[in-house]
Amino acid sequence: MTPQHQFNPGPVVTSASNPHRVGSPNHLQGSGEAPIVGTSYIPGYAPDRREQRRLDEAARAEEARRNARVLAEIETAKDAARAERERADAEHRVRLRQQARAEKNARRATARARRTARVAAMRGWASAHVVDLLIYPLALVSAVMAVPAMAAYGYSLYDSATGLALFFITELGMWAFSIAVHVTRHRHPERPVWALQVGVWTFTAAGFGVNFGHGWQATGSVFDGIVMGLASVAGVIAHQLVTASPRRSRSERDAARMAARVARKVARVQRVAVRTAVARIEEDGTARLVFTTGTFTLSRRHGLEPVPETADTVTSEPAKSERKRSAGRKVRKASRKLLADYVNDARASWSPGVEITPAWARRASGCSAGLSPKVAAALRDEITTTHPAVRSADGQEAA
Repeated sequence: MTPQHQFNPGPVVTSASNPHRVGSPNHLQGSGEAPIVGTSYIPGYAPDRREQRRLDEAARAEEARRNARVLAEIETAKDAARAERERADAEHRVRLRQQARAEKNARRATARARRTARVAAMRGWASAHVVDLLIYPLALVSAVMAVPAMAAYGYSLYDSATGLALFFITELGMWAFSIAVHVTRHRHPERPVWALQVGVWTFTAAGFGVNFGHGWQATGSVFDGIVMGLASVAGVIAHQLVTASPRRSRSERDAARMAARVARKVARVQRVAVRTAVARIEEDGTARLVFTTGTFTLSRRHGLEPVPETADTVTSEPAKSERKRSAGRKVRKASRKLLADYVNDARASWSPGVEITPAWARRASGCSAGLSPKVAAALRDEITTTHPAVRSADGQEAA
């Protein structure tokens, strides 16, 4: 065989020089597939090339499957995330709707409770002011009838717009005093309201007279004048009789009279106690009244007379029968102290060097202010008789 007919295999293709050959360093770089190593073929052999193509196709198919699997996993993850997000959004919307429904129910419940409380309060007020609800509409009707008539009468009488204010005197004046009586009796029951009542009846009489004159002058009929006058004052009269002056029961009237009597007697006793009190002068020149403590009875002749505190005169029972009261009066009369008893009490308190004066005798014996001069004189006479030294000292003082 000649040299030109000899077989030239050509350049040897190795796994390192063929980038697409299985087992080359550049085959499937970055795909995560391990290269096929250790396979060698005889270069240029046709079956080897077919095998190589088959292996390459198999590798590309495997890579495509893996890529498809990765893409499928990515899509699955996206679908799962989307589903989770939609579920969370749905739950959030449900919570918002529930919260809005709860707030709406709470507002409805609050409004319902407020309406219920308001209705209950109105019912309670109406039940407590049934009389007021009957009287004040009468007053309103009376004002509606009288005010326009008085305004028109004032305009015609004064022949100017100034006369329109006439109803302030004839109608609103009596109502102002009537409401003042009502407020004073309810807020300050202890205050007298006779002056306000005088104002009520004075303005009521004035309103009746003016309305009577208007009706009489307009129609010439006395009856028409009386009707207009009564229409003007009917509301105030009803208000004073029913609302401003509520009726009291017998027990309430008795309790009020008893309280007034007690207050008057306490005031009289306090006035007498202040009149008979002695003054104590302090070192700095200030003075204060010194009262004699004890149990006293009020006498018109002698003022306050001491009463011994015994079981017959001091009792905790609020009321007694007439027989027990008369027996108590007899005991008090029998146990009343005489002048000699007061003198003996003063003598027991006296000591040499003490000046005997009516004030001292009153403090020492507890006698009244009217009896103290007699007690002091009797004790002074007795002591000057039994104590010559005191008598001689008194004579020197007199000299």
